[in-house]
Amino acid sequence: MSNVREQFDKVKQSLGFKETPPVKDPKLVLPVRVDGNVAYVSGNVAFAAGELLYKGRIGANVTIAEGKLSAAHSVLNCLTALDREVGLEKVDKVLKVTGYLSCTEDVTEQPEIMHGASEVLVEIFGDAGKHARAAVGIHTLPLGASTEVDMVVSLKA
Repeated sequence: MSNVREQFDKVKQSLGFKETPPVKDPKLVLPVRVDGNVAYVSGNVAFAAGELLYKGRIGANVTIAEGKLSAAHSVLNCLTALDREVGLEKVDKVLKVTGYLSCTEDVTEQPEIMHGASEVLVEIFGDAGKHARAAVGIHTLPLGASTEVDMVVSLKA
């Protein structure tokens, strides 16, 4: 695996990603939950600099290509949360990614759309970024987001 930090910064720059300050709600939900050597990252949408990107439904006012970018930004937010909590250098491998995609009924390209997130993970972590995945089309997401991504990673001892 090449330098994860450099790859992370490179991908963020190539996508024009701007971090959003973390939302704190310690009474109910954690951005990341670590149990032993496994980290569970809560769902993230495509926020950048506090602005929701690609708002709407894929197939209505969001294109397939924009959906892929939304998935990429969503997973970058997952990685940002993980970095804040444990540091990306501690990631051993990505185990599972789930993508929830707000789509019209005629959209069937959920796997292609989620490739936007998967490509980011493989670009940053190499083979350790390859993962099991689900891509689920649904009617609506919080705040009108077009994608939400959560993930599970194993951590180095």
